[in-house]
Amino acid sequence: MRVRAFTRSEFEHAERSALHRGRWGNADVWRVSLRGEWVVKDFRKFAAPLRWTWGVWLARREWLVLLKLNGLPGIPEQAFLMDRLALGERYVEGRPLRAVAAGQVPSPFFERLEAVVRAMHARGVAHLDLRNAGNILMDAAGEPVLLDFQSAVSTARLPGPLRRRLEWIDLSGIYKHWMRLAPGTLGEARERVLLWQVRNRKWWRIRGYRFSMSQRALKTHELAVLAKYDGKKRDGGTR
Repeated sequence: MRVRAFTRSEFEHAERSALHRGRWGNADVWRVSLRGEWVVKDFRKFAAPLRWTWGVWLARREWLVLLKLNGLPGIPEQAFLMDRLALGERYVEGRPLRAVAAGQVPSPFFERLEAVVRAMHARGVAHLDLRNAGNILMDAAGEPVLLDFQSAVSTARLPGPLRRRLEWIDLSGIYKHWMRLAPGTLGEARERVLLWQVRNRKWWRIRGYRFSMSQRALKTHELAVLAKYDGKKRDGGTR
């Protein structure tokens, strides 16, 4: 895990293609063919004052998160620091959930995704950007893979109530995708977590990112959860 797979010089001369051109405060992401297939997250484009502070900190921080999650299914493998400004990991072939239509993902996929997220939480990490359907991949074997740990935080030393709420942010994110792509299979316990998110998201919403659903479609799905539970409450059912 700590072995550097290739150098900056090798990277600059390797066959590569851009997967994502980051906006301010975000890295460029490259697919690199060099003794195998890799993804490199490169912060070198930042202006010098940010490059040697923010860029160095972000690269090392995400690398340390991946080290902490090493060996878990559904987590990118062989993460390494190419240099102080770039993080590398093994490339995973697959489709992001934002590119998948309703009915194309069986509910067992989401059960396995939930297990990956809970295993991550057991290692003391919360992802915090799983509402972004581009950060969840369905690989070639139909298994879930989590991507982009730039927003992740360590929860190991946090108070229990705060840790649980951060974990609920992750769970509500995957339940949002579950509700959209495999409707009718979520179950009441998971819908209650999604309901919590609907009622509290104004306190933690991350702005500046495009999600897989339009805001109108997202509001329709989430309001449906609220309507269901408000109806049950009036009828004296589940609170």
